[in-house]
Amino acid sequence: MTRCRNAKYLPAGVEGKNKRDVQNKCEQEAVELVTRTRDVKKSSENTSACIYSMKNQPNCNDIFISVSATIDCNQKSSANNITKISVNDVRCSAEEVVERGAHVVMKRDAAKMRTIAPSMCCTNAPTANRKEITRDEGTNAVFLVSGNKDCKQMNARKHLASAMLCVTPTATNDNATKQSSMLWWQLNLDLSKMRWPLIYLALALLMLCNIPTLIAGQHQSLSTSYNTVLAPNTIAHYSVLAFPRRRSSAGADGVTGLMQSRAVDTSAQFEVLEGQPRGTVVGFIPTKPNFTYRFNEPPREFMLDQVTGEIKTNVVLDREGMRERYDLVVLSSQPTYPIEVRILVLDVNDNAPEFPEPSIAVSFSESAATGTRLLLDAATDRDIGVNSITEDYRIVDGNVDDKFRLAVTTNPSGDVSYLHLETTGNLDRESCGFYQLNISARDGGEPPKYGYLLVNVTIVDVNDNPPIFDHSDYIVSLNESVPPGTPVLQVMASDNDLGDNAKITYYLADTEQQFTVDPETGVISTTELLTCPQQNCQTFARPGASCPKSCVFTVFARDHGSPRQDGRTYVTVNLVDTNDHDPVIRFQYFPPTGTYATVDENAVNGSVVAAVSVVDMDEGLNGETSLRIISGNELGHFRLERTPSFDIVRVNGVLDREEIGKYNLTVVAIDRGTPARTATAHLIIHVNDVNDHEPVFEKSEYSAVLSELAPPGTYVASITATDEDTGVNAFIYYDFVSGNTKQWFAIDPASGLITTQAALDREVEDSVELSISARDGGPNPKWAYTQLKVTILDENDEAPQFQQQKINVSLSENTPAQTLIAMLTAADHDQGTNGSVTYTLASSVQRKYPQQFALDALTGQLTTRSALDRETIANYEIFVIARDQGAPPQSATATVYLSVEDVNDNSPVFYPSHYFYALPDETTSIGDTTTNNLSNNNNQQPLLKVTASDRDAGDNALITYQLESGGDGHFAVDTWSGAITLRTLTPGSSGGISADIRQSPKALYKLKISAKDRGERRSEQDAYVEIVLQSKMELLEFDSYGSYEFQIVEDHEQREAALGRELGRVQVKSHAGKATLPPNIEYSIMYGDVDENFTIDRRTGRIRTARRIDREAQAQYQLSIVARTGLAFGKCVVNVAIADLNDNAPIFAAIDRDGEIQLAENAAVGQEVYLSRARDRDSGMNSRITYTLTYNPDEQFRISETTGVLQLQRPVRSAPGTLLHVELMATDGGAPTPLSTRHTLEVLIVDVNDHTPVFDHTSYETSLRESTKMKRVFFALAASDADLGANGRISYEIIEGNVEQKFGVFPDGYLFVRAALDREDRDYYALTVACRDNGEPARSSTVPVIIHVIDENDNAPQFTNSTFTFSIAENEPADSFVGKLTASDRDIGRNAELIYTLATQERDFTVDMRNGFIKTLHPFDREELVQRHSGSASVGNNGAVGTLKSVQTAQSGVGEGINNGNNYILLEAIVSDNGVQRLHDKVKVKIIITDINDNEPQFVRAPYHVQISEGSSVGTQVMRVYSVDADEGLNGDVYYSIVDGNTAERFTMDDATGQLSLARALDREQQSSYKLTVIARDAALKGQQLSSSTSITIEVLDENDVAPEFAQTASEVSVLETSAIGTELMRFRATDSDLGINSQVTFSITAGNRKDTFHIDAISGSLYLHKSLDYEETTAYNLNITASDGGTPRLSNTIIFTVNVVDENDNPPSFPNTAIVRQIKEGIAVKTPIVTITAEDPDSGLNGKVTYAIVKQDPEQPGGRHFGINTMTGVIHTLREIDRETIDTFRLTVVATDQAATPEPQLYAEKLVTVIVEDINDNAPNFVSMNAAILPMQTAAAQSLHYRDGLPVMHVHARDADSSSNGLVTYEMVSGNTDLFKLHRNTGAITLRRVIEQPEVRYQLALKASDEAVQSERKSTDAYITIITASTLAGTSSGPAFDQREQSGSVYENEPIGTSILTVSARLNGAEVEYYVTNVTAIDASVGSSAGTKKVQQVDRLFDIDTKLGILSTAKELDREAGPDTYVVEVYAIALGGAPRTTSTKVRRY
Repeated sequence: MTRCRNAKYLPAGVEGKNKRDVQNKCEQEAVELVTRTRDVKKSSENTSACIYSMKNQPNCNDIFISVSATIDCNQKSSANNITKISVNDVRCSAEEVVERGAHVVMKRDAAKMRTIAPSMCCTNAPTANRKEITRDEGTNAVFLVSGNKDCKQMNARKHLASAMLCVTPTATNDNATKQSSMLWWQLNLDLSKMRWPLIYLALALLMLCNIPTLIAGQHQSLSTSYNTVLAPNTIAHYSVLAFPRRRSSAGADGVTGLMQSRAVDTSAQFEVLEGQPRGTVVGFIPTKPNFTYRFNEPPREFMLDQVTGEIKTNVVLDREGMRERYDLVVLSSQPTYPIEVRILVLDVNDNAPEFPEPSIAVSFSESAATGTRLLLDAATDRDIGVNSITEDYRIVDGNVDDKFRLAVTTNPSGDVSYLHLETTGNLDRESCGFYQLNISARDGGEPPKYGYLLVNVTIVDVNDNPPIFDHSDYIVSLNESVPPGTPVLQVMASDNDLGDNAKITYYLADTEQQFTVDPETGVISTTELLTCPQQNCQTFARPGASCPKSCVFTVFARDHGSPRQDGRTYVTVNLVDTNDHDPVIRFQYFPPTGTYATVDENAVNGSVVAAVSVVDMDEGLNGETSLRIISGNELGHFRLERTPSFDIVRVNGVLDREEIGKYNLTVVAIDRGTPARTATAHLIIHVNDVNDHEPVFEKSEYSAVLSELAPPGTYVASITATDEDTGVNAFIYYDFVSGNTKQWFAIDPASGLITTQAALDREVEDSVELSISARDGGPNPKWAYTQLKVTILDENDEAPQFQQQKINVSLSENTPAQTLIAMLTAADHDQGTNGSVTYTLASSVQRKYPQQFALDALTGQLTTRSALDRETIANYEIFVIARDQGAPPQSATATVYLSVEDVNDNSPVFYPSHYFYALPDETTSIGDTTTNNLSNNNNQQPLLKVTASDRDAGDNALITYQLESGGDGHFAVDTWSGAITLRTLTPGSSGGISADIRQSPKALYKLKISAKDRGERRSEQDAYVEIVLQSKMELLEFDSYGSYEFQIVEDHEQREAALGRELGRVQVKSHAGKATLPPNIEYSIMYGDVDENFTIDRRTGRIRTARRIDREAQAQYQLSIVARTGLAFGKCVVNVAIADLNDNAPIFAAIDRDGEIQLAENAAVGQEVYLSRARDRDSGMNSRITYTLTYNPDEQFRISETTGVLQLQRPVRSAPGTLLHVELMATDGGAPTPLSTRHTLEVLIVDVNDHTPVFDHTSYETSLRESTKMKRVFFALAASDADLGANGRISYEIIEGNVEQKFGVFPDGYLFVRAALDREDRDYYALTVACRDNGEPARSSTVPVIIHVIDENDNAPQFTNSTFTFSIAENEPADSFVGKLTASDRDIGRNAELIYTLATQERDFTVDMRNGFIKTLHPFDREELVQRHSGSASVGNNGAVGTLKSVQTAQSGVGEGINNGNNYILLEAIVSDNGVQRLHDKVKVKIIITDINDNEPQFVRAPYHVQISEGSSVGTQVMRVYSVDADEGLNGDVYYSIVDGNTAERFTMDDATGQLSLARALDREQQSSYKLTVIARDAALKGQQLSSSTSITIEVLDENDVAPEFAQTASEVSVLETSAIGTELMRFRATDSDLGINSQVTFSITAGNRKDTFHIDAISGSLYLHKSLDYEETTAYNLNITASDGGTPRLSNTIIFTVNVVDENDNPPSFPNTAIVRQIKEGIAVKTPIVTITAEDPDSGLNGKVTYAIVKQDPEQPGGRHFGINTMTGVIHTLREIDRETIDTFRLTVVATDQAATPEPQLYAEKLVTVIVEDINDNAPNFVSMNAAILPMQTAAAQSLHYRDGLPVMHVHARDADSSSNGLVTYEMVSGNTDLFKLHRNTGAITLRRVIEQPEVRYQLALKASDEAVQSERKSTDAYITIITASTLAGTSSGPAFDQREQSGSVYENEPIGTSILTVSARLNGAEVEYYVTNVTAIDASVGSSAGTKKVQQVDRLFDIDTKLGILSTAKELDREAGPDTYVVEVYAIALGGAPRTTSTKVRRY
C-alpha cells in the first residue's frame, strides 16, 4: 500500500528518482487500480457474471470508482457481435458530472453488429499514452489506462480522452438460444473537486455467451463517442452517477475539528428494473479491506453480502406496488463508518393507463360555440418516464359527424396535463341528442398499453327551434255570410325542443279583428262578418281556375322557452266575390329584402331578374290576369315568362351597364272580367357592374418640375385614372411600379397624389422617371400604367470644393514677375451660375502682400505680380477663395504656402569695418616658449575677430575671410571665423616671433581683410584692422569718466528730418603733467551705429545726426567712439537716448481689420461685442490710447475709453443679415495735438431663432363645394418668419380638426382636399394649422382655418316617417285639418326648399304644397266607410290614374278608392326640392276615420257549453267568449264580467279578452257542473255604455288529480362513515286519496344518489346503504325521494332527504411528499421564522384540526433546542443563536397530530425538516501548520528537476471555519527572504527558489493568510515562519546536545491554551540556543487493519515551544475522546551564530 506524502501527491517511493522512474511508477499504480474481484456462476448455463471493482488506492483517496456489470446471455449471436465503448471528451467538471449525471438507453439492430480484432483495440488512444494494457482471460476484455502522469496531476479534459476500452467476445457454446441479452453497466464515481486527482479509467465488459470464435482479420475501429452495439432487441442501460465526497468535520490532516457532527463520506446509487427475479444483482457498495458490512435497517426487499458488498434483490420488486426508491444506510464493522445507498427501481411498462372512472356523463348545451371545452379527468399511469402516460388521447368510437375532439393542455409549471373535450362545430340536440364516446389513452411504452373511458355526452336542449306548423299555409273556403264565431279550421304546430321549450300557445296578430284562435287547441273562428280582399291564386291553382276573395292572415305559435320563439303559418279563407277589384302587381326581388331588381351586366340570356305576381281579389275569370311589358323594353333586353302562379322577368339579350345602367319597365296586368280591370306597375332594374373595364389614366404621361430643395411632403403631381365600372370595381389603387429606387417620392394609394418623402439631390439624379400603376378593386383586378417624369431643378446647395485644401509651392527669389505659382481648381456640382466658380484672393493677402500676387478669377491661376525678395519675406501664406455665382453664393478657401528659395544676390558686409587692437608685449614672448609645441597657428589664441554678414541664406550666406594686405607677414586671418592670430615660425627656423616684432621698427600694423560668400561675391567695403604694439602705444583718456550720456529728440515722422543736429561732444583730456592735448587727434564711431544714423567730427569730436532719427525704430544707441593720433589710442562709450515725439498715430491690430463681427440679434445689452486692440509706437503719454466711437448708428454701442471694449448699449433692432458699420477712433495722449486713427467695424447681425412664424392673418375662412375633387388645391396659407435661413424656413402641418383626414397641407402652405367631402355629413371644418420653422429649438404658431362646405343638390328630400298616420272623427265638416306632412332635405337653401303634392288627384283630401297640411274635402261616415265594397275610381286606357283615387298597396290588401272594410284611407304623397335638378320622395299616408259609440256588443256562438277536468290547475283557460261591436276604439272595446253562477268564485274571466279561467281547484265529487251568466259591455266614455249578456254551461270531468303524500316528517338522518353496506337507514310512507290504480304508490330516488351509494325499495320505501361511505369524500347526500301513483298521467311527490355522513378519525395528518430544506444565515435573530410546515387532515372538526411539535432535533446540544414551532400555524422559528461553525445542518423531526377526542385515538404524521446554515464571514483564518521547518538543502540539486516552482520546503496551512469563499484561504508573504523563498498563493507551499551555497542558521518569514470574502468583509491572520538550516545539510559538526534525547510528558484534556507540559534543554559550548517545533504526529492504537498495529498521522500544530526557554505548551484545547491520546512532538534546537548547528529530539505527550 502506498500513501501520499508530499504536496504534489506523488506515489510513495518516487522521491529522489528521475522523471522516467516517476512516470513508470505512476503508470504501474494506475493499472493496478482495477482488479477482477470474482466470477459468479448463475444457475442458468447461459448466464454468467463478472464483477470488477476498483482497488483501494490510498494515493487517490478522494476518488472512488466502482464498475459492475451483469450480462445475461440468452441468445446465440454471430461472430461479429460486439460492444464497444469509448470515452473521447469530458466537457464538465466533476461537480457538473454530479449535477448532470448520465442516463442512456439505446437499441441496435443485428445488421449493425461488427467484430473487432484485438490488435485494433484502443487505436484511437495516443501512442504515447498506450502504457499498460491488461486483458481479462475470462471475458477477453482489454483494459487500457493512460498512465503517463500521476492520478493527482492529470488534466481531466485532456487525459480522459486517452482512456479507452475495447471488449472482444470469446468463443462460447453454440447451443445458446436466440433470446435477447441485456447488459447492465453501472458506473459510480465518488469525486472530489477537479483540482483533486482523477483516475482516468475506461472499463469495458461484455460476456456474450455461445458466440462463435472470432473471425480472424475482422477489424472494428473505436468511435470517439459513446457507442453501444448489441444484439437485436437488446436493451443496454448505462447509468453514470458521480457523487462528491461530503465534507466532514475533519481537516486536511485528518484531525477532528470543531464540528460536532460528521457527514457521510461515501454514497452509492444503483438502479434495478422492477419485475426481475429474486437474486438479481443490484450493485456493489465501495468496500475496504478487512471490513464487513450490514444494513442499518435491513429491508425485506434486498440482501447484502457482508464481505463483498454485493446487494441483491430478495423479492420481486414492483415499483408501483411497493416503492420506486430505497434510501438505505450501510454500516461497516469497527471502526464503523456509514455508506448511503440509494436504489432506484426502474420502471417497466407493466401498467396500462387508467381513468378515474370507467365511464362518465357530461353535457353540452346545444348552443355551445365551436371550441367550447369541458375538462375531463386525465388518465394516469402507474408507470413513469417513457412508460408513463403520453398526451396521445383519441376518440376511438362514437364521435358521430366528428362533433368532438380532444385537446391536451399543460399548466404553466409544465407538470400537469389537462384533458379537454372540445366541440368542433355546432351541436343540434334535435339531430342527435346523445353521444357515447369511447376515449383511449396511450402510454409511451413499447409496445404501448391503452386505457379507455366511456363518455356519455348529453346535449342539453335550448330553445333554438321555433314551433313549426303542420302546413306552411292553410286554405279553406268559407261562405262570406257565415256568422261570427263560426269555426273555420284547426291549425296544429309542433316544437322539436323539450319541456317548456316545446309547450305552444297560438295567437293572431293584434291587427286581426275578423278571426280568433283558441290558444290551446288552435281552432280558428270568425269574430265578425267577413270582408276579405282579393288575393293571388295559390301556386297549386290550375290555369283558368277562379281565385276567390280571400282573407289571408297569419297564425302564430309561440313556445314557452327563453327567449320565446315564434312560428307562423298563413291561413287563406277564400270567399266568393265579383269583379270589383283591380289586379295588384307585386314584384319579388332577389334578394327579397331589396327595393329594386338587379342583374349583372354579364348575365347570360335567360337569367332571372325578378318575379312578378298579380293578385286579383276577384274570383273566377274576374281573378284571372295576364301580364305584359308595355314600355321601357324597346331594345328587347328582357322578356316575361309565364308560370302557373307568377311571371318571371328574364334577360333576353346582351346587357352593358356602361351603355344602359338602369331600366324602368312599365308592366300592365289585365283581368278577364267584364269590363276588364287593369293595373300598372313600374319595375326598376339596376344593372350591376362587372369588372370588365380597365382603369384609364387621364394622360399617358405626366411631368413635374421640382426644386432639389423641395421639403418632404411637397406636391409633385396628381395622377388620376377612371374606371367605367362601378362599386368596388371602380375603386382605384395607385402604386409605383419602378423608378422610385431612392424612395424620394410617395404616392397616396387611394387618391394618386404624389408627394416627396425625402430630400432630393439633383447632383445625384437630375430627373426621375416613375412608372405608376392603377389597379381597380375588382376580384380579378385590372391594371393600367402611366409615366411621370420629374425634373429636378438645381439649387445652390453645394459649395465649391478645392481639389487640394493646402498647396505647398517653392519659387526662387529671382523668379520674374508673372510667374505661375499654382493652378487652383475648385469643382461645384451645381448647374449654371450655381456651379460657376470664380477665384479671388482674400483681403488679408492684399493687405499683407500688396501688389505681390495676382489671381485669374476664371482659371484660378496664381501668379507673381512683382519680383520676390527672400530677404524681405521668405514665406507667404496665400488664401484663395473660390466662390460660386449662386444666390446667396457659397464659397470655399484653399491655402497656398509659398516658400521663397534663396539666390545669392547679397554681398557680405563688414560691421564694424574698422578695428583697433593693442598687442600686449607678453604676446610677443609666446614664440620663445611654445615654438617647439606648435605645429601650426591653429592653436594660437585669436587676437580679435572681424565679422561680416550676408542677408542670403544657406550656402549663399557662408562667408570666408582673407587678408588682402598689411601685417608684414606677422598675422594670419582664419578663413572661416575671421579670427586674427600671430603667425608663428615653423620648427627649425632660427629666431622667433617676438624677435621679429621687437626688432621691427614698426609699432603699428594695418591689415586689410576682405570677405566673400560661396558665390564669390566680395564685400563691397573691406575691413581695416590696426594693430599697435602695446609697449609702443600711448593711451588716450576722455574727459568723461565712464561714458557719455546724450539725449536727442527724434525727427518727426510727418516732417522733414533735421539732419546735422548735434548730440554732444567727446574730447580726449590731456595727460597728467601735460598742459596740452596731443596733436592731430581723430575721432571716429567704431561700433554701435550700423545704419550710420550719426556722424562725428574727426577733429572736434562733435557728434551730429546724419539721418532721420526715429525712436520707434530704435530708442537708444550705445556708440563706441575711438580717438587716436599716431600711436596714441583711446576709447569711450556714448549712450544716446532718443526722446519721443508724438509722430505716430495709434494703429489697430491687423487681426482686428479682417473679417466681420457676428452679433446675435438677441444679444443682451451690455454684452461684449469687440475688444479693440490698438497700439501706438510712441511712448509715454504719446502712447496712451483712449477709444471713442465716431460713427455709432442709433447709439447702438458704447466703448470703454481705456480698455477699448465695445459693448452693446441698446437692444438690437436691425434685421438679421444687416451689416452695421461702426467707426472706432483710437487717440493717443500726445500734446499739443494728439494723433488718432479710425477703424471701421462691420457688425453682422446674426439671426437667432427668436421669431415665431406668424401667419399673415389671425384666422382664415374659405368655402368649398362638396363636389370638389380630391387632391385639388383650394387655399394658400401664408406665414412669415423674421428669422433667416433655417430659422426662417417654414413648414406647415394640420394639427387639429382633421380627424377624418379630409384635408392635407403641402409644405408650401397650400391646402388640398385629401378625401371626398359631404356637406351633409359635415359642412364645417375648424382646422388648426401649425407653421413651424426649422430652428433649434423650433418655434411654431397656429392659426384656425374655417372651411365651409357649400351645398349641392345631391340629396333628395326624405319624409320624416316611412308612413304617416292621421285620424279625423267621422262627420267632421269639409276643410277640416287632418295632419301635417313633414320632410327634410339634407341640402340647404334652395336645394332644401320643399314642395308637397299628392301622387294623384283626390276627391277626399287636399294638401298644402308649402306647409304640407292635409285637409278634408267632405265629411266622412266611418261605418259606411268600413262597409263600402268599392270606390269611385276609374282608370284610363293607358293605365294612368285619371281621376281622384286612393292609392292601393299590396301589403294592406286595400282596393282602389276608399279602403274596403277598413276605417282608413291610404294616400301617396310626394315631396320635391327646388333644386335645378329636382329630387323627390314618396310616402304612404294613412288617414283613420274615428268612431262614435252607436253599436252594442254582440256575442258570437251564444250560448256556450264547455267541459273541464277536475284536475285542471288553477289558471287553466276554460274557454273564451267572443263578441263584436261595430264601433271602434273604446266604443268598440268590450269588457266582460261574470254576473251570476260563480258564487264559489271557482272561475274568473278576463274582462278584456273574455278568457274564462279556473280560479280555484275543482272537485267533481263536490260539484259536477256550473252555469255562469256573462255580460259584455263596451267602454264608451262619452254617452251611454251599451251591453249584452249570454250564459256558459261548464261540466266538470273526473281525473287523477291527487298526488301521493308522504306521511313522515323526518327530513334527514346521520350515518357513520364506517356503517356496513346494507344498513337500513329510513322507511318512507306515502298515501294517495285517489282510487284504484291512481292510488297505488311506488318509491324511487330521482336525484342526488352520487355513485349509486343508496338504494330504495320501490314498494316498501326502505332506504338502504348500497356502497361504502367516506366522509372525506362526501359529507352529505341530498336525495330526492319520489312517491308516484299509478295513474295516467302518473302523479308524484318528491321530498328532499338529507343523509349526513358522520366523520370518524380514520385519516392521519399528511405532510406534502416534498422534502423540506431551508437555508438560513448564521447569526440571525432569535424568534426569526424560517419556514411554515403544513399538514392536511381530511377529517372534520377536531379530527381534522392539526397541531405541530418538534419532537427531535439532530443534533441535540445542551441548553435546549435551537428551533421552536408554533403549534397552531406550523411556523418554525429560531430559539437560540445559530452558529454554522458549531452546527451547519439541523434535522428537525416535526410531528403533526390531530385532536380527535376520546375515545378515538389521535393520529399523527412525522416530517423531517432540514435546516442548512449558510455561512457569514465571522471567522478569520487560523494557522494550524508548524511555524518552523527544516531547509532540505542536501537534495536540492537532485530534486529540483521534478519541480517547476523550486524545491519544496514546507506547506503552511490555515483553516477558516467559514465556508465557500469565506473559508477559502490564500497566502501572502509579507516580509522575509523573498529572494530565496516563494510562497504559493493558493496551496501555501513554500519553495526554495535557488540553492543556497552558504545558508544562514535560520530564516524568518512573515506570512499573512486571508480569506476570499468580499473586500469589505475580508479577514486575515499573520504568522511567522522560521526556516531552519540543519547542520547535517550544511556539512558542519553536530549541533546542541539535548539533556534528554527523548522526553515524555502528559497534560489533562480541556486544559486552556498555553498550559505548560515540559521543558526541553540543549547546550552547545555556551552558544545561544533556540527551540522550534517542526512536526507533530498522532498515534492512535484504535485504528488499524490488525491487532497491535498503530496508525501514525500528522496533525495540526497542537503544541508550541518557547524559543528561548524551551517550555513546551499546548496551542489548542485537547480532547482525548475526539482524537488520539498520544502525540509525538519533534523539536529542533539551533545554536545561533556561526555555521548552522541543529539537533532534533522527539517529545511524547500522553
